[in-house]
Amino acid sequence: MRQSSCTTSVLASFLRKVMSSVVMFLGPSWDGPASKYRPEQHYMRGPGPKWREKHLLDRASAGGR
Repeated sequence: MRQSSCTTSVLASFLRKVMSSVVMFLGPSWDGPASKYRPEQHYMRGPGPKWREKHLLDRASAGGR
């Protein structure tokens, strides 16, 4: 009886450690306030200089026809 009690205790301790490791590993990937979409962090002010350069050339060639 004492052997099975010791084995159960060791098994429970092992499972507790495994579950703790799984929660620590998966914790950041679960949905939480840090993973919500915040549009202000992705706000763009408008097209950059490369876009303007390309589209001004397209507009100039289209208007010349």
